[in-house]
Amino acid sequence: MTVSQKPPSPTVITASRPPFRVLLTMLAHHKGALTLALVLSVAGAVLSLMQPLLINNIISRIGEVSVTPLVWGLVGLLIISSVVSALQLYVMTRTAESAVLTTRRQLAARMLRLPVRVYDRHRAGDLVTRLGSDTTLIRAAFTGGLIDAIGGTVMMIGAVILMALIDVLMLSIVLAVVVFTMIVVIGVSRLIQKYTKKAQAAVGELGADMDRALGAIRTIRATGAEPRVEEGLNADAQEAFDMGVVVAKIGAALRPATGLAMQGSFLVVLGIGGARVATGDITVADLVSFVLYLFMVSMPLGQIFGAITTVRQAMGAIERISEIMDEEPEPTTGAPAQPARDLTFENVTFSYDGETTVLEDVSFHIPAGKKTAFVGPSGSGKSTILALIERFYDIDSGRILLGSQDTAELSRASVRSIIGYVEQEAAVLSGTVRENLLLGSADASDERCWWALDQVNLRARMEEADGLDTVLGDRGLSLSGGQRQRLALARMLLMDTPVLLLDEPTSAVDSQNEQLILDSIDAIAEDRTLVVVAHRLSTVTDADQIIVIDVGRVVATGTHTELLTNSPIYRDLASRQLLDK
Repeated sequence: MTVSQKPPSPTVITASRPPFRVLLTMLAHHKGALTLALVLSVAGAVLSLMQPLLINNIISRIGEVSVTPLVWGLVGLLIISSVVSALQLYVMTRTAESAVLTTRRQLAARMLRLPVRVYDRHRAGDLVTRLGSDTTLIRAAFTGGLIDAIGGTVMMIGAVILMALIDVLMLSIVLAVVVFTMIVVIGVSRLIQKYTKKAQAAVGELGADMDRALGAIRTIRATGAEPRVEEGLNADAQEAFDMGVVVAKIGAALRPATGLAMQGSFLVVLGIGGARVATGDITVADLVSFVLYLFMVSMPLGQIFGAITTVRQAMGAIERISEIMDEEPEPTTGAPAQPARDLTFENVTFSYDGETTVLEDVSFHIPAGKKTAFVGPSGSGKSTILALIERFYDIDSGRILLGSQDTAELSRASVRSIIGYVEQEAAVLSGTVRENLLLGSADASDERCWWALDQVNLRARMEEADGLDTVLGDRGLSLSGGQRQRLALARMLLMDTPVLLLDEPTSAVDSQNEQLILDSIDAIAEDRTLVVVAHRLSTVTDADQIIVIDVGRVVATGTHTELLTNSPIYRDLASRQLLDK
């Protein structure tokens, strides 16, 4: 069986790079579109700047010559300017969507390849929020921020040059107001980035809590816990609201302030300009043109200030995304594993946090083609052993051998192609039965799928529905617990791995389903090495070898009959769980 993994694309989002540089780099990756947008932006600005010149000529020539051609020229300029602006908006919006698509792909690829330790630290709902709403803020920075900033800057520079040609004194007043306002806006906008990050974190917490609640909705209903769960969700929503209000307050304060500054400069220009017209220093046409150019400064300036706010929000989102992108993915290096069916632990010690030891100096051998079971009190380390075999975590010391190969020197993908794994809570994806079966064996035929279902006693159940096209509910809730376990077993059966790990396969099913699962396990165990972690000892009494784990150590090994005689812990477990002896 071959296993291929497509490496994630190179990413530009890292905590070592300032968020604004990340935005610029995203643009730089689309040089063609960016160049076209800049050309359109300059063309649109030139067309807009020509309009006051035409108006100046129209006013100056009224009564002297016919101004009809000039009027039609002005109309043509307005139409062409609108078309150019629409094209620029489309190009930049498409570029923004492309940049966000790349970011989402890179983030999704990284999330799927993170070490399991990272998932232990982060809640699933928060990770989903980073992929969804956080990346949406980046798009807003392009479409509502950088577009306006690019076009507005070109327009403003041209307007300032033409205003300087008309009257330097009035331009000096306008520039003084603009520079002062920009300094204030840039300084205050840093608060927007800070509180946007907090607001997005609160949204992530809300998503995580909602995901947890929906996953346990039946339990919540059955226990009447809706008010308590709702109270927690409301607290998360309130936190997001409070941070959003802070951002809104800052934005609300900035916009009127900039508007007031530009309105004040407009009134000053009218006053001083009127006086200069009266003294003959400038003409009425020049004053009208200057005022029009002032509008061409004030309007883009307002857009630029708004863009600063939007970009700051995106930078806060980028900081959250970079927290995930900076996590090193699970290593893909290592030698390919050679086919083998036996496993050996040699003096293995492991802890999840580097402090509390979960397994200490554990040694045992799992023979090829046999059934080995792990039993022991809850929390003794049984499931951890399976996680280490699958290389979800790296051990602190010792060795784990697959045949004679040290798994630490093998690639994780090749190890997992040999060792199948069925979780305690069998993962069933929303979708069809076929999609679930093909998760690990994309090329399996329908005939093979039906064969696998037959092996786990699920064929009749699916034939009664829509066959392989039977749609399963979210997380497979349309199936019983036992049916989900058997479907997971069928999926592993299609993968055809020589070693199969089962983590408490009958822990949450009734006696009837338990027997069906045991029959399924017997059916798939032929010619395979089977490793079972047992919650109910009755599921492992026929094991070739039973290993008893207690407080992270191996305390006994033997068959069911031998352990009843030689192991007090096993005998106690058997007594309390009413095993047939």
